[in-house]
Parts: sequence; structure tokens; C-alpha cells
Amino acid sequence: MCFWPQKTKCLNQEGPDAENNLPVMSLGRRDGTVAPVSLQSASSVLQSKDLIRCLPPHLSMYILGRLDQKSLNACAAVNSCWAFLAKEVKRELTCQSSVRDNIRVLQGLCPRGAISNYAKTVDVTIPQLNEEGDVIAEQGDKLGSETKEDNLQAAYRDLKTETIQLEERNVFCGSYNIRVLMDQPDRSRVIHYSGGNVVAIGSADRKVRLLRISGMEEMSPGMLEKKEVSPVLSGHAGSIRALFLHEEKGFVLSAGFDLSIRCWDIYSGACVKIFNGHCGTITCLDLHEEQFVSGARDGMVKVWNLRSGKCLRTLKHSSALWAVKMDGTRVVSGSQRGLVKVWCAGTGTLIKTLEGHQGPVKCLAFDQWHLVTGSTDGYVLGWSMLGELKRCLIAFRHPKEIQALEFLYLRVISGCADGNIRIFNYLTGSCLKVLMANGRGNPISSFCVAGNRMVINSPASLLLFQFEDVRWNYTLDTDREMVGKKNQPAGTSCGTPLHLQQTPGHHLSQRHQLALEMQNTDQLMRVSVPFETKKLWLKLKNSLHGPVVRSSIPAPSAVRPKTYPSRRDNEFRLLTGRQKEEQEAAAAAQYQARLAKLTQEQERASKKAWLRKIKGLPVDSFTEEGKTPAPELGHNTFI
Repeated sequence: MCFWPQKTKCLNQEGPDAENNLPVMSLGRRDGTVAPVSLQSASSVLQSKDLIRCLPPHLSMYILGRLDQKSLNACAAVNSCWAFLAKEVKRELTCQSSVRDNIRVLQGLCPRGAISNYAKTVDVTIPQLNEEGDVIAEQGDKLGSETKEDNLQAAYRDLKTETIQLEERNVFCGSYNIRVLMDQPDRSRVIHYSGGNVVAIGSADRKVRLLRISGMEEMSPGMLEKKEVSPVLSGHAGSIRALFLHEEKGFVLSAGFDLSIRCWDIYSGACVKIFNGHCGTITCLDLHEEQFVSGARDGMVKVWNLRSGKCLRTLKHSSALWAVKMDGTRVVSGSQRGLVKVWCAGTGTLIKTLEGHQGPVKCLAFDQWHLVTGSTDGYVLGWSMLGELKRCLIAFRHPKEIQALEFLYLRVISGCADGNIRIFNYLTGSCLKVLMANGRGNPISSFCVAGNRMVINSPASLLLFQFEDVRWNYTLDTDREMVGKKNQPAGTSCGTPLHLQQTPGHHLSQRHQLALEMQNTDQLMRVSVPFETKKLWLKLKNSLHGPVVRSSIPAPSAVRPKTYPSRRDNEFRLLTGRQKEEQEAAAAAQYQARLAKLTQEQERASKKAWLRKIKGLPVDSFTEEGKTPAPELGHNTFI
């Protein structure tokens, strides 16, 4: 049963072919779009042979959509009806391509085939600095002498550069086990992990709890682990918003809504020091040796001495702070307005202000050479830490806001609000791996990375990812497996149908597999498939279609493609008319060759038999006429 759209117009045929009065659509689409009726021809002859015109438009478009771009363009030249269908197919394919691009972003750029033990020492371009520490402008155009540039070279195109060697590794791209540390929903939970056996946890209950991580041999995968270490650290007057745990030295820093920073002894539970000075909720902490830095909603970044408890420097922003990091020489902070500032840790001098984010900067990470920042605008931006260079070097797109960042071995590890953790190659921008933190789609609130462990905090649970120990292989050429187009033998088409192009590594759909099979079998699908009509003569007595009875009703006929089954390699295949003619010609040539060979053999046999007859030798034993009849050509020769 066929249901036609409401806007379908039927063209009924008149005359002797009235049995073909099937409803012919005016190229209506499922969404109600109707093509002009003028595109259809009123010729009953064409309509009886043109299957594309007789089918419902969505089926016709489905058939044409399986063609490649070249064949689709050729179909548009058949007639106005085909041209309209081809135009609609192209428009639909464009929409599908746009949707696929968005899906690729949502799925993490479709990363597949990352080599988990890849490692290499690579040459990385960095800008040269003068004696004052500023970048040096390049005289002339460097693009004219370079044929290929990577992202960093393109960013440094008008600067003097030099090359350094850095080590890159595909960290966190291997297999891993998951441990559930806490399965209690808590949107206010904050954590910190420094790589030992304890995780510090703070929340709105104003307490800091220490959770012990058991050894991997003590637990089975997926087992719920909750082993709280006493004592519970209590003393804050408000919810805790920032933590920093240093297990080796036996202390933890906590800060939050009560505007104070407290240093706790994790073994005795005593509050060792209290740091006061902020006028707003403290949102972030970071520690380096004997100094630590804090950022708050009051727009101030403060550098503290851990032992003396004094504030060494105060660095000011014009909006609230959400992320702050420091090393021995620099302090980097990200604010509500999307600005990132780089300060000198020793003097408190502002080195540069980086602008590029369209939302608050929630997280950041850096090393001696490079800086990465994440924002609620869904982008991770890469910058240079050298000199006063303020140019964005590379951008990593995400579907939602960025909540956590790490930068290790030229790999950017980002935690997104879509519930996924992505590992990017900083040099190329490609996504190597996507880790799904939970199956519920809960956002990543934060994560901490130490060694081969990753502690992930989400509003629903607290997880531990324990990755396998990796022996790094420095002999590999690429950081990911080349999966995609495989080598094809000569003569086969390597082009993929327009609407079936996919990224490397993705599983092919059934339509894609069928299209590839059709391409690899001598390109059976061409611009159009010819059809033939044959009348069916029914051998029934007293039938309307018998030779005696005259009827105005035409005899039934069968319409089918002009393709012919051919058996090759124990399989049947369909041949077009031209292929059938070529096959018949080849078969005729082969038959003629075999006939000529047989004739020559018969002539040679007759000649030998005639010589034996002259010599008086028996001919029957030679030609074996008693067992096998002699060929006519031989008998004629004897006569």
C-alpha cells in the first residue's frame, strides 16, 4: 500500500495504455515541498520507461543520492525532472554534511586509532627573544620560501624563530580501569589529588575529608570504594570552594566562602595557619615550593609565603578570578571577563594581557614555553609564554564549556561540560582520544592528573581512572593509526559517494558498504539504467488475451532493467546492455578461436591418416574411429 502526500497531483493517462494510470507525483517531498508539475512530461511512452519519474520522489532521491558527484551531475542533464531531483539531492547532501560536522565536534572530532605508546622528541618552533626579552620581528616575507607550515610556524610567520626539542607522548590514550570513589551526588564538591594515596574533598558542609585510594590489587573493576581517612578537617565558616593537597609534606590548603585560607595537618587534623586578606569568595589555589597563590571574586590575585603566612604581592583584575597557576617565575590568572594575565612572580609586574575568549576563563595550564586556557565559550586557546607575544597560536573547539585543563608532553587534556575528557595533540590540533567519564552525561566539574592516574569529579560521582603502565616507543612515525581509505587496485574507483564521506576510523554504514561494493564491481551504477518492456503472452484458453478474442485491453507487460545475469567465479552479477554486448563479442571470439584450433587439429589428423593409408598401415587404430567418430572434415579429406 502506498500513501501519497497531500499535495500530490496525479496525471492520468488516456488512450490504449490506460492501465498504467498510476498516481504520478509532482515531485513532492516528505516535508511538503512540491516541485512544479511542468517538470513532468505528459508523454506516456517516457513515463512507462522512466522509473525515476514514476517512483515517489523520496525513493527517486534516495536512488540518486547513492551516486557520486560526477554521476549526479550527469543525471541532471537527462531532463528537467531529473535536474530538479538532482538539485534537491545536492541540497540535502549539503545539509547532511553540515550536520555531520556538528556531530563530529560533539563526539570529539571522531578520534580513532591513537597509538597508546607513541612517544618522540620533536622539533618545536618558538619565537626568538632579544636582550630585553621581547620578540624580534622578521624582515621580509618568510612565506615565499616555505611550502608547508604547521600551526605554530603560521602563527610566527612575521617573527624570528628558533627550534627547540621537546618530548611528546600520547598520555592517557591506553586502556584503563575505573574505580568509583564516591557515588553521592554533590554539585558543590571540590577535590584535589597530588598523586599519592589520598584525595582531598571539600563541599558546602564546610568540612574537608580525606579519601584513601586502595591499591589496584585489592579491588575488582567497578567496585565501589569509599574509605574515609580520619580526622575530618572542620573549622571553616562557609562552603569550601578551593583545595590544594600536598601529601608528601602532609598538609592541605582549603579556602572558600568565609574569605580565609587554612592550612591543615592531614595526620593530626590541626589547623596550622590561617591566611586572611581577600574580600571575596576564594575560588582557586595553586602551590609552588614555599609559595602559593590564590584568586577570589574580589578580582585580586595574592601571592603568599607558606611558612611566614605573609602576603608577598597582590595582583589586580577588574573582575572575579576563576583560575590561577604559578611556577617559580610567573603567575597566570584567568578572569570573569575572559582576560588572561601573565605576571612576573618575583616583582608582580604585568607581562602581558591575552584577549580572545568570549566567556569566563575557568581553567588554565602552562609550561616554560606554552600556555593553554579554557573558557565557557567552548574553546581551549593556545598561547606562547615567551616575551610579550599576545597572538593566539591554536584553538581547540568543544561542544560545551571547559571546566578543567592539563598540559603534559605537548598534549592538551580538557574536561568538558558534556561529560567527556579529550586528549589533543597541541602541535597539530587533532583529537587523539575521548574518555567518557560517565554514562549519564553529567558534566566534568574538575579532574586531577598525577602519574598514570586521573581523579574525575562530576556532580554525580567521584571516579578514579587507573591507566596501564606504558613502555614508550620512540621509533613510531605517527601518533595515530592511519585508518580510512585503504589501498585499492588499479582500475577501481577510489572516490567515495558524496553523502557517504566519513572520518577515518568510523564504522561504515550499510549504505556506505553497498556503495563501495558497487564501485569495486566495475562501477555497475552509471548515469542511468536502461529499461526494456516485454509483453507477457498468457497461454490460457478462453482468455481475454488469447488469439481468438479481441480486446481493447492491452496485454500485460513486464518492465525491467536491461541488465543480464552473468556467472563469473561462481557468482552472479548484473550486466548492462553494453557490457552484455562486449561479453558476447568476447565469447564469439573465443568460440571462433577454439573452432579454428579444432579445424587445424582435424587437418593434421587427416593428413597423418592419409599418409598411413598410403603406406598400408591401419587407419582405425590411429584415429580410433571405433571409439570416437571421426570429424566430418577428416572424412571429406579422405574422399
